Amino acid sequence: MKRGATKEEIIRTTQDLITRNGIRAVRVDEIAQRLGISKRTLYEMFADKNDLISACLDDLARRQRQRIAASRRRRSGNPLQRTLRLANDYIDSLYTVDHSFLADIRRKILFAEQYDEHREFWRKELSLNLEECRGGGLLLSEIDTAALAEQLMSTLFELRLNRTTREELYLLCRTILRGAATQQGIDLIDRKP
Repeated sequence: MKRGATKEEIIRTTQDLITRNGIRAVRVDEIAQRLGISKRTLYEMFADKNDLISACLDDLARRQRQRIAASRRRRSGNPLQRTLRLANDYIDSLYTVDHSFLADIRRKILFAEQYDEHREFWRKELSLNLEECRGGGLLLSEIDTAALAEQLMSTLFELRLNRTTREELYLLCRTILRGAATQQGIDLIDRKP
């Protein structure tokens, strides 16, 4: 048996398993075996499977926020192109995990807080970008940017659960933004970055 897996190694291994197989499909025995440690060692660091999953979700969210912050700093192009890239980043985040993981996380009441925080983070980012577009005359003035962000995310999430391809989601997102845009916005969306 391997001695002394670190908390970070346990979290990384568990993340790998749950994002590929879903939360419900992964057993503590499997995690311990993969790491070459005993279940007892694992339970010395985490109270139970739910505590371990919660730590994994917190770590995934932290890394996602870091990626978005870095992406925000280097975004170029017009506001609608930046918004489209952000929406595509959201789509990409849905494809970093298996659809069964998304279904499990949405269903599991115990992890509702992490799920809601993650959604709120994305909704806020998209709303801010959409608001910048509307303020710049690139989106129709009657567009409720918060509602558009929420509806866009919900639609993309549901389609991902139904195994829609990433490319189809990219196209749908572009089509929705184009439909909410003014003529000036449409011209900018259609322009190559």
